[in-house]
Amino acid sequence: MPEETQVPSPLAMPDYEQLQNELEVFELMTAGYVGSILRAARLIPDDKWNWSYSERTPTAREICGHTFAWLWCDRQQIQVPDRARHRPTPDPPSDRQEMISMLQAEAREWQILVRSLSTDQLEEGRVPWEGDPPRLIRSFLFHMGQNVIYKAGQIWMLAFELGLDGTEPYDAPYPNAIYGFTGTASWPAPRNTVI
Repeated sequence: MPEETQVPSPLAMPDYEQLQNELEVFELMTAGYVGSILRAARLIPDDKWNWSYSERTPTAREICGHTFAWLWCDRQQIQVPDRARHRPTPDPPSDRQEMISMLQAEAREWQILVRSLSTDQLEEGRVPWEGDPPRLIRSFLFHMGQNVIYKAGQIWMLAFELGLDGTEPYDAPYPNAIYGFTGTASWPAPRNTVI
């Protein structure tokens, strides 16, 4: 078994009830959802690391690798304005623990990056991966927030399917029931579980 990579401890997250500006929101959202991805990845056993319940659904390995790739790419977009100096995204390791450590380290790099930015810098342009026209740094931060939220949902679906986050049938809370409204349709509606 490969030796576990030492990853510096994460920086303290902003208090979501005391957020001061949009940079703190971006930091909390990006690092927080990568943290969620990492929590799910740590639950997935080694023999299920490259498993999915369908050919149309990514594996935990693919989800973590794709998350890392876009974190690394977008960080390069922000930090290296000269597109001619950009480098290919490193290939993610196939080993589960190495990938988890690499993703955790990249999340920390994002915390450091976001904390290094000023609100004025959010208006600076960068030429994106696909070329002109330039996009605002703000848009790269927003893109990464959207990406990690999406990836967190993907990996937790795998964890649910593996029974790693409860074993009962799906039963999410529904606002009408919480409010106590009567005369509303039951939810979730009957489902077709046959593919």
